[in-house]
Amino acid sequence: MIDRFEIERKLGRVLSREMQAELEKLMEYLGDPPDLNNVPHSYWQNGWKRIQNQVEPILVDTFVQSALELPLVGITIDWDLINADAVNWARTSLVPTLQKMFDKTYVGVNELVPRYFEEQWSRADLARHLEKYYSPVRAEMIAITETTRAKVEGERAAVAEINQRGVILVPTWMTQEDERVCPICGPRHKQRITVDYPPAHPRCRCYVDYDYPKEGN
Repeated sequence: MIDRFEIERKLGRVLSREMQAELEKLMEYLGDPPDLNNVPHSYWQNGWKRIQNQVEPILVDTFVQSALELPLVGITIDWDLINADAVNWARTSLVPTLQKMFDKTYVGVNELVPRYFEEQWSRADLARHLEKYYSPVRAEMIAITETTRAKVEGERAAVAEINQRGVILVPTWMTQEDERVCPICGPRHKQRITVDYPPAHPRCRCYVDYDYPKEGN
């Protein structure tokens, strides 16, 4: 059985490593003393792609393994199609999150570099202030959220294949039923999903349960 917590830890480690490397690269670009004009425009536009390339295999594997774990007794699935879906999905799923992270970092750098001079910071001070944009906490948040998304999307791809064969499965929103369940997801617990699927927000740990429709529904 797929261990989502192990996936979160693995994804978190990769993200933390790559984000730290991006911070070091940014500091190198800025130079000493830091100059915003030293940072190439391509860094802000494409710098996130290295991170994407490193996490993509983990997302693909989680997607496929989640699809494999659905109970498919007597149902034939085109697994070549599922694998292709996984690759296509993983290439784009994290892009908005990483682009947003780099956009926020761009704004932050434009605010922090002037403070470097105004408050007479050292380069270490500047790096410390920039760390919040590349922090392990942010890496963990992304890892938890994207693990949820990969699991849910892998299952949805398999269910879509099943539905095409005339076997309809009904999706139900499920929370972890613990003290960390939030006000957004709590009311959705055991409710039939009609539009939006997990994750509902950053750090969402919800999942989807599938069942055959009950008579009369």
